[in-house]
Order: sequence, then C-alpha cells, then structure tokens
Amino acid sequence: MGNKTAKHFGFFFASLIPTLLVVLLIILSVIGVVSAGGSSGSTTGKRTRLTAQEVAQKANISVERAEDVIKILNWELSKEKFTLEGASGSLANAERESDFDPKLTNPSGGVAGYFQWSGWDGNTINGDRWRNASSRTLDSTVELELMSYELNHGYKKVKDYMQKATDPFESAKYWSEHYEGVSLSDGQTKLEKLEKDSKKWYEVFKGTIESDGSSGGNAIAGSLDIAPGVVAMDIPSGYSIDKEITKDGYITQSYPYGECTWYVFNRAKEFGIQFDPYMGNGQDWAHKSGYEVTNTPTKHSAVSFQGTQAGGHRLYGHVAFVEDVKDDGSILISECNFVQSGQGTGITDYRVFSADEAKNFYYVIGK
Repeated sequence: MGNKTAKHFGFFFASLIPTLLVVLLIILSVIGVVSAGGSSGSTTGKRTRLTAQEVAQKANISVERAEDVIKILNWELSKEKFTLEGASGSLANAERESDFDPKLTNPSGGVAGYFQWSGWDGNTINGDRWRNASSRTLDSTVELELMSYELNHGYKKVKDYMQKATDPFESAKYWSEHYEGVSLSDGQTKLEKLEKDSKKWYEVFKGTIESDGSSGGNAIAGSLDIAPGVVAMDIPSGYSIDKEITKDGYITQSYPYGECTWYVFNRAKEFGIQFDPYMGNGQDWAHKSGYEVTNTPTKHSAVSFQGTQAGGHRLYGHVAFVEDVKDDGSILISECNFVQSGQGTGITDYRVFSADEAKNFYYVIGK
C-alpha cells in the first residue's frame, strides 16, 4: 500500500513538472523584461527639453539624426551621469564616426554603429567590441547598452573623466584617445572638426538641461551619492536645485571672473535676489551693513564662511550659494573657485553639509 501511494505521488509530481517549468519561464521572462527596461531608452534624471525639430534646426541636421543625438545625450546625462561638457565631447566623436547613424557600417574595417565598434559581421581585424553587445543588431538601444557596458567595465576611466568634464573640446579629445582609440596625432582624429563640433553641441544644449520630473516642478534633482563636505561636480542624491547653472549673462563689473564672490553675486540675480556689488571678500559678506544675517540655513541665501571654516581661505574666507535646505536642516551649496576642489577658477561644484555643521554658518539674506 505504501509503495502504491508513493508511486501515485511520484506520478502526480512528475505530471506537474511541465506546468512548473512553464510558470518558471514566465517569471524569468517577466524579470528579463524588467531588467531590459532598466537599460532601455527610458531614462531618469537629466535630459534636454529640446525637441528633435529644434535640435535639427539649431544644428542643421535632419530630424531623424537629431532624434539620435537626443537619445545619446539623454542616455549619457541620465544613465552615466556625464556633465554636459562631457556629453558634448562624446557627441562630437559620434558625429565624426557615424554622423549619428546607428546603422552605419564599414565592412572593410569591420566596424559599425554610433561609435563604429569593431567586430561587425565577423570581421575582427580591429578587434571585437561587438562581442559585449546584447545582440549583434544595428539598433540604437542595443548600441547605447553596449556603450554603458564598456563604460562600467573596461572603460571606467573614460566614464570618470566625462562625469567631471568641464570643457567640451578636452572631453572630445579624451574620448577620441581613450574610448575610440584614435591618437590625437592620427589624421583620422580631425582635431579642428572635433573642436568645432564639441563646442557646437555644448552651445546647442546649454541652458536646456532639466530634470525629467523625478523631483517635481522644475527642480533639477541630484543622483550622485557623496558624503557631507565632499566636493561633487554634479548634484548630490536627495537634493535639487531650482534653476540650472549656466552662467549666461554673468557680469564682472565689480567681482573678478570666476571668483566665489563673482559666482554668488550672479547666481543670486538668477533668482531675482540682489547683493551689493561691493560685499568684499567671502568672509566679509556676513558683516556687510544693511543685510540680514542668521545662523538658520536659508534657501537662496549666501553662506559666508569665516577664515578656514569649511575649507575657506585663511585670510579671505569663502562664500557660496545655498541651493537647497532639507527638513533635517542639512544644506546643499553651489560654489566657484573653492581651492580645495582642485577645479580652478570659474568651475562650479557642489557640497552638502549636515544640520550640525550648517547651524554654525552665517547666512546672508539678499534683497
């Protein structure tokens, strides 16, 4: 009796195996779809607000190719966290390599796609970078996924550079040498064209980069994980800024170009906030007569660091702009010419300070 029951149970279980396999395959297919979706053209974070028609008109290219330009740009900004300068340099290379045509092939060289990856159609004379693609298909998403794979594996240094890039042409040269593998002395580099195109793309998209809506309103949300006080070249995760920093129309009437005072004076004006043209050095802003000063973190105020406070200069201090204040009292600042950033005059960076740190600073309220 026991053996008979066991046999029936074994038969019953065996009969369920096909059904279980089907269920398992369905689950795996759903997971696969979700995973693929994470690498599709649907990105989160920063993107241009320009349409393909607008890009086509500005850059004098077809609407079809403009759509490809936007795909590459938004992917690099959102998924790989490139700066606009870095993405502009990459776009200049894509223009040189393929004119943004994902289906362009060069049979003799065995290369194909936006960035003319090697190993196409079995021709490995120049290597086989196509082997890392999800499929050997001339498709924009497949190619952008291949680019991401490389940037997060063998080409991580290129990604790191592009995330901190501050000059379109320098970015274009770096991408050409270290991602494309084309020496600057090689005639194929076409340096003059690379310079012209990298600056062109920067100008086309400057002032058009915004959040895709993850932070609500028109705020530009951050996605970079950093520790408090650490210099970041992009907006840190959990914080946002209300207007993109473009430096368009920044004046140098009383503050030297690129100095921290020049930046805060002009950044405040973008929000309709006025500071005196002669506030003094960074630490002097907290002592300028006629201005309200508080130790309470205040959004869109000038934070005046005294002496070496928060890494300021021992003689002149430092001043920065408060972009965001969180409910917990922590703050996000943007600043220029912060010496310890290593970025130099005129370069904007971000820092976050905890509530305990932030309450020790002086916040100057503009008019």
